[in-house]
Amino acid sequence: MKLILLFIVASVFTVSTYGQTRSEIIKKAGICFSQKDYDCAETSYKKAIEMSESQQDDLYILYENLGTAQRRNEKRNEAMESYNMADKLSPNNPFILTNRASLKNQLKDIKGALEDYALSLNIDSLNEETLINRSHMYKVMGDTVAALKDLERVLKFKPKSLAARNNYADVMMNKGKYAEAMKVFDELLDEHPNEPILLNNKGDVYLKLKDYEKAMEFVNKAIKIKSTYDVAYVTRGEIYIKMGELAKAKKDFQKAIKLGCEETKVFKLLDKCN
Repeated sequence: MKLILLFIVASVFTVSTYGQTRSEIIKKAGICFSQKDYDCAETSYKKAIEMSESQQDDLYILYENLGTAQRRNEKRNEAMESYNMADKLSPNNPFILTNRASLKNQLKDIKGALEDYALSLNIDSLNEETLINRSHMYKVMGDTVAALKDLERVLKFKPKSLAARNNYADVMMNKGKYAEAMKVFDELLDEHPNEPILLNNKGDVYLKLKDYEKAMEFVNKAIKIKSTYDVAYVTRGEIYIKMGELAKAKKDFQKAIKLGCEETKVFKLLDKCN
């Protein structure tokens, strides 16, 4: 199983200080978010918004960050309301449009997602995050031509982009062009030898080539470097299935789910082990 590199802009804006109490709450929200305490972050951003004046310049930032905290809490409809408010307060903001597009995609509003991506790119045609996220959406839709077009666009102005190169290799793998995918992953691993995502993805190429020993070698390296890497457990579980070791596969899929992997594919794979 491959990991696609996507972007969600989370708590990246700076905000001005309008009063010590409000400032402290905003600071607390940022700390909570960085510690992955999204309940605390959500509560704090809401409190800061309540203390805000309607025309304060940073209000859209608070709604943007609130929406992202709500997404992490799986409150997608509430997150959409927050992103909509952020967009109302700061129209045509590429960060807001890209995040909202990503959320619309999760909510299966494909038309709405593509519209937001297009609006964002009309404002900032060389936005790496937007192009990469839209490329992944095209890939899931089965439009590999459009997916590659967006990635190639990124690589023209940022040829060393890790995300674009990784995702380009992923599309090549999906098209059955394993040699091309392997070449890209090898080049990336030369530059980033201890990157779990790349080790896992190279293992996935070997899985597709039915070289299960090599596949296992690279996926185990990824897990050794990052034991909480859920995607690597899914990949290893797939390898175990191919090797006929269903009990070990089941254990890995359960571990991936416990670590937060929510992809439908994982649950389907887990069913195969029963």
